[in-house]
Formats: sequence, structure tokens, C-alpha cells
Amino acid sequence: MDIRVELYQFKHGDKAWYFTNHRKDVVHNGITYKSVRGLDRDAVEDADIDKCEIEVTFPQNTLRNEAGDSFTSIFLNKIYFESVYLTVLELEKNETLVLFIGRVTQPKFDDNADTLTLICSTGESYLNRTILVRKFQKTCPNSIYDRWCGLKFEDWAFDVTVNAINGLTISFTVNPTQVKDIKGNLVFEPDYQQLDENGEPVFEQVPIIDESGNPVLDENNEPTFEAVPVMLQGDPVMETKTYAAGYLNRGLFKKLGVYTFIVGNTENSASLYREHIGLKVGDVIQLAPGCDQSLKTCHEKFNNAARFAGHPYIPGENPVMTQLIK
Repeated sequence: MDIRVELYQFKHGDKAWYFTNHRKDVVHNGITYKSVRGLDRDAVEDADIDKCEIEVTFPQNTLRNEAGDSFTSIFLNKIYFESVYLTVLELEKNETLVLFIGRVTQPKFDDNADTLTLICSTGESYLNRTILVRKFQKTCPNSIYDRWCGLKFEDWAFDVTVNAINGLTISFTVNPTQVKDIKGNLVFEPDYQQLDENGEPVFEQVPIIDESGNPVLDENNEPTFEAVPVMLQGDPVMETKTYAAGYLNRGLFKKLGVYTFIVGNTENSASLYREHIGLKVGDVIQLAPGCDQSLKTCHEKFNNAARFAGHPYIPGENPVMTQLIK
């Protein structure tokens, strides 16, 4: 190709998206790079490798790969657990030059301009950056369901069916779930005897075993059997739980592996931080409660005070200034 074009490769786990700023799709090394109008970036500054960053800007419309996976939805919430890697190639006269290799460190949405800007840094920049260490603070610095919090989303999530969508508010019906006992085991109805097509009990022949665990033999030295009724497990015991207003505050909503922050909730509705792409009425989704980072909530709501990482008893005034210096 004689015309100079740029190719953008984004990878997130085992998924990949291929885009180009050219006016038409470009095929390179057997891969089709989708033309995206409005795709742009700033200059690659490599004077100081420790601060090598670029900003890539997209239109905020839904971008998908050949498998139909939405690219924008990865960044709709501040929570995306796997890194997103970027490689920028320059293609001119059938020669390929690598302009940039790095990872996305921050997504920025501009709803007025309807754009998404991704701040991307090289590996050297990531390793040499100055990061914020944990603060000495009253509230817990952990995020709900992260590895430091220790709680698992799957253990606290429950299924609901979406009834209506009004802007960022979704109305839902809680789906029935199977009852668990105090040990966490699923509860079933009592076992019952299997019947045949005529309504007669079904039996099976089971070898008779003596106290030593050996088969009991008859006079012909053959194992003996007894007829035992065939029992079937009872149906699951189901219940439909209710969740009070505020239970989901600062919680998470999940659909198809993408998480969205929940601002608050009533008994049968929830308000989302951002629109969740692809959500529609009738979808079955998962909701999980949130935490206000206080020791009281951590202990009473989640019984997780052992992992609380805040310091709730910090004095309100500096004792050095108020007690030692008069």
C-alpha cells in the first residue's frame, strides 16, 4: 500500500479488536482492520522513555470485533480486571513500522463530544511511574470484591430479570433462588420412591453385605441380593428474596462479564453509574451489594472485618499539635 495508514491492535484477554484511521478497511497479514471515522492520536513523545504516553481518541459509538464483542463496554465502568494492550503500526509502501507498544492506563469519556479517549503508556513508563501508596485513613481503601477485600462477587450476587429501562435506571424482578441450610448446602424436598408406568414402586437388587463388608453367599456359593426401592431426590426448595432500598448502594451490576457501578437502589430498581451497552428488557443479569468502606458495614453486612484495611480510630485532631505543643 503506497498510502500511509496507521493500524491499531487492541487486546483484552483472549479478545482482540483491529482498527485503522484509513477511510477504508485495510487487510494486513491476513487481518482486517476496521475503518473508524474520527480515530486519532497525539504525537508519540519518546524524549523521556519513563514518561512515554499517547492518547487515542475514538467516537463513543459501539465498536465491535468480528465476534461481535463490544470494545467500548470494557471501559464503561472503572472496573476492568484484565489489562488492555495496544500496538500501533504504520503501514506505507508495504513496509511496517511499530510506532507504539503499551497498555491502557486510563479511559476518559466526553459525553458532550461523544468521544472516548484512552491514555496509553509503555511498559517502561508503567514500571517507573510513581504510584499512590495506601493512605492512613479511617475508611477502608479496598474496593468491594477485589483481592484485598477478599469477598467474591459470585457468592453475593443474585439474578434478576430486567422489566424496564429508563435512562440510567433499571426496574427488575428478583428471580427465585434455591434455599440453603445454615452450612451453605442446597436444600431439596424429601426423597420419594420411583414409580413405573403403571404406578408401581420400582426396586433394584442390591448385594447383601456382612459386617466385614463381604458379600453374603447362598448354598451354591453365589452372592445373595435384596430388593431395595429406588429413591429419587426431591425437587429444589426455592424462595424469592427481597432486598431493601440502599442494599445495592455502591454495588456492582454484571452482564456477560462486564461490570457497571450501581449508584443506589430501591426495592425493585437500581440506578447505574453509566449506560450498560447491550442491556435490554428481558435480560437476566446479576446484582451484588456494595460497601461504604466503613468498619460497621464491613462487619455487620459482610462479616468481613478481619480484612478491613482502614483505621477507624484515628483522632480527629493532631495530638502533636493539640497535646504536646501548648
